[in-house]
Amino acid sequence: MRRAILGVLLALGVAGAAGAAEYVVVASTDPAVKVGASVDAGQRLALGAGQTVRLMSASGEVSTLKGGASGATVPKAAASDPVRVQALAALVSPPPTGRVFGGRRGGVCPDPADLKSFDAILAAQAGGCASAAREAFDTYLARTTK
Repeated sequence: MRRAILGVLLALGVAGAAGAAEYVVVASTDPAVKVGASVDAGQRLALGAGQTVRLMSASGEVSTLKGGASGATVPKAAASDPVRVQALAALVSPPPTGRVFGGRRGGVCPDPADLKSFDAILAAQAGGCASAAREAFDTYLARTTK
């Protein structure tokens, strides 16, 4: 019985990883497409004509889509890492309001100016330095604008 349950859980885990999103919306001029939303490669977005959406993949690659009469199609991602996509979604989602428990204590966060790579930004976020990571991410995103 245990083996059957473990087999089902493993199958569900693999299926969940296979269906994981490849991109996160990091900027949008269309109110129907929310920042922080995860999207799949090949997915059609109902992006209005003249509206734009900026997407970031798990590798840190930024793509800009422009809306048209039939919306816009998300490009194929080079590689997907569900853990990094989830961390990216948390990074670009609005910060929590009010008091946050479990924050960084006793340590020193890096200067956002020193966080120049996408990996360094995600490491700072994982280390409890969310505000430094968000500030560095905004700078990173401005540098990668195409």
